[in-house]
Amino acid sequence: MIKPALAEKWLKTLSVIHMIGGLLLPFLVFSQWSDSYFAQIALQFPDSNSESLRFLIGIFGPTLASWGLLFYFAVSKAFESLKQKDWWFLIVAILVWGILDTSYSLYFNIQAHLYLNGLVMLFLLLPLAFTKKYFK
Repeated sequence: MIKPALAEKWLKTLSVIHMIGGLLLPFLVFSQWSDSYFAQIALQFPDSNSESLRFLIGIFGPTLASWGLLFYFAVSKAFESLKQKDWWFLIVAILVWGILDTSYSLYFNIQAHLYLNGLVMLFLLLPLAFTKKYFK
């Protein structure tokens, strides 16, 4: 079993990664690293131009950074209180994002989000699953 302190550190680390990634995303959309991602999106939206796509993904960065900051706060409060309602709050927050984002992406045939979101959801949900018994 994972101890709550380790799970909290893990989730806070993932939150910080979201913050940093979100802050970098407006710049990363212009790097070579994003070229294959934009190629996949361009296939699904052939009438769009690459600048519009880069803008839409880049502007999502601050939202991602904000989600990371809010999740960091929620994790802090949940592991401070160790109340079951706070554990459920974290679970629901992850599932709302993960299920809706992935479903929407799959509707538009953006397969990369299935794998990326699935991996992130796994990394977020596993520590919570292993520490559920500590939340009363």
